[in-house]
Amino acid sequence: MKIAVITDSGSNIYQEKVSMPGLYVLPLTISSDVRTYLEGEEISIEDTYQLMANGQLLKTSQPPLGLIEELFLKLKAEYDFLFAVPITSGLSGCISAMQSTAVRYEIPFDYIDCYSTASNQLYLSMAARRMFDQGKTVAEVKPLLEAQALQSVTFVLPTDMNHLVRGGRLTKRAAALAGFFKIIPVLIVNKESGGKNDVYDKVRTLRKAEERVIEYFHEHKVGKGYRICVAHVADQTAGESFYQLMKQHFPEADVYLTNLISAVGVHTGLGCVACQYIKMFED
Repeated sequence: MKIAVITDSGSNIYQEKVSMPGLYVLPLTISSDVRTYLEGEEISIEDTYQLMANGQLLKTSQPPLGLIEELFLKLKAEYDFLFAVPITSGLSGCISAMQSTAVRYEIPFDYIDCYSTASNQLYLSMAARRMFDQGKTVAEVKPLLEAQALQSVTFVLPTDMNHLVRGGRLTKRAAALAGFFKIIPVLIVNKESGGKNDVYDKVRTLRKAEERVIEYFHEHKVGKGYRICVAHVADQTAGESFYQLMKQHFPEADVYLTNLISAVGVHTGLGCVACQYIKMFED
């Protein structure tokens, strides 16, 4: 059976410059008051964050339905089955849109909810492609990916409370209190949170928030065989500092630093840092 793998730009596939035969990508959208952009195709992460720095309040959405239909119909003519690893349903309606398209056009289709996005989503997408290339079936690959998604987590540490107010994710009163007490929310995204940003803890100062994340990683035995991604929203200094902390605490893990994907950074604001881990498949 010939199987296509589909992901979306939430995986950071454009920034990572990943290209694999049989791995296809749909762009999420970034919208300003002026126009809507296809993420990764019409606007880069850097340009997105520059718009934010210029004071524009941006929004994100799933890939345009027309693009989903166009890709699915193209792949229907070339493949026997479509398998997707989209951004988690807790952050986007991408999975639902893909499902409805497959039903409408009678296309054999399945997916996993990775309960995440960004680096973890990309890792699972690439793993799916490699396993299908090895001759594994959907029935074999899907539970393997789902099990690995359970051994992953994402933490997001926003520092701009006023941005959260502007986006409707925090009240002015709560932001004022957070600013007065220098409170940083520690947000978690995983299976238990339903793939949504949930409050894991609230601490004072960004460093304490980072230490809380490191404690969680140690509690979950992160080390050799794990991939850790540190990301930032237009704050290289903060990102580099968190990256060095992670390398220090988890020297046997595969740790790297990148820009936080627009689909998350647009909502959390400039200066935000984030960190993910996922247990990698054994070779």
